Amino acid sequence: MAKCASLCAAIGYDEININCGCPSPRVKEGSFGAVLMLSPHVVVQNVIAMTKTVTTPVTIKCRLGVDDHDSYEELTKFIGAVGGAGVKHFIIHARKAFLGGLNPKENRTVPPLKYDWVYKLAADFPDMKFSLNGGLQTIESIKEVLAPEKKLLGCMIGRLSYNDPWVVGRIDKEVYGCPKLDYSRKDILLKYAEYVEKEQASSKVTNSVLIKPISFLFSGEKESCKYRQFLGDGAKDEKYEKNARKLIEDALELYSGINLAAVMKTHSQLAVLLLHNFICKISSTH
Repeated sequence: MAKCASLCAAIGYDEININCGCPSPRVKEGSFGAVLMLSPHVVVQNVIAMTKTVTTPVTIKCRLGVDDHDSYEELTKFIGAVGGAGVKHFIIHARKAFLGGLNPKENRTVPPLKYDWVYKLAADFPDMKFSLNGGLQTIESIKEVLAPEKKLLGCMIGRLSYNDPWVVGRIDKEVYGCPKLDYSRKDILLKYAEYVEKEQASSKVTNSVLIKPISFLFSGEKESCKYRQFLGDGAKDEKYEKNARKLIEDALELYSGINLAAVMKTHSQLAVLLLHNFICKISSTH
């Protein structure tokens, strides 16, 4: 782990995160991921070795517990031991992990979320920083967990950003109060097409990998399945081999003919529409 940390530091990463949260059987067999929460001394030894080797911050991503080892007391012992070794930032998936009986997908949804435990950790360990992961599917839920009284450093929105990447464009403005960059989905796709062209010119990354971040860009819009299907089929088509830019441009052209309003819509226009719908809803209740 110390050698890995050296390699990461040389590349220039801002932090090095140890995964103590993944519950997959393959990961368990390799003695990393969530099973590491059952051996905090191993995590401590790794952290000590890594922090002696690099100055890059070492962080931990973990669960609330594993199998029957799921009490708050056991969690605080893990945090205290690993924090004492030098970790100052923990990203907590706010549910336990089952190493047997649930597959990785079920482990992301079946065990109940306990946000209150993460808030309590932030209060009980004021010298450490905590970020929350798990179940955040709306801007409103993000704002709620980041309320100042919760004392969290941040939150993770991996599934939300994948399943509905368009919503990410609202976060800077609505959560952080930053000036709005009012792009349409067309603007985003054209810029991304330029990026993938450069990426494929310098690497062997496949079309299937490159289309993943944009597959659900039109989530919730009329007939967006046709856009997704075109991308998925095109990624396997020899016609587009090593030409993801052309694939994206053709998918954009196809969907523009189906739902031009969604293609050209910006977040400012979306805000007006949401306000209009809200006003209509209020009016209908009086």
